[in-house]
Amino acid sequence: MMDCFQRIETAEWIGGVRFRLCFADGAAGVVDLAPELGSDPGVLSVIRDRPADVTVAQGGRALLWLTDAGDEVDLDADALRLLLRAEQAAAE
Repeated sequence: MMDCFQRIETAEWIGGVRFRLCFADGAAGVVDLAPELGSDPGVLSVIRDRPADVTVAQGGRALLWLTDAGDEVDLDADALRLLLRAEQAAAE
């Protein structure tokens, strides 16, 4: 069972909108955000436009990007962990 309040220790951009994530409980793997982002030019476009600008924020609780206007766009660690589990299960 997955613990509550996942924490990301490291996030490494590996190309496209793919990131290698390591969580505090030792879980690790690659998450591809392309299906989640789609082609909508909305607020999440900063992730597509500048994926390498990712930072681990909020004590590991999120991945964060800053827009040109200085606004924060973040993706929650719990959601990313669920996405990682789904991608790993699909690969088995």
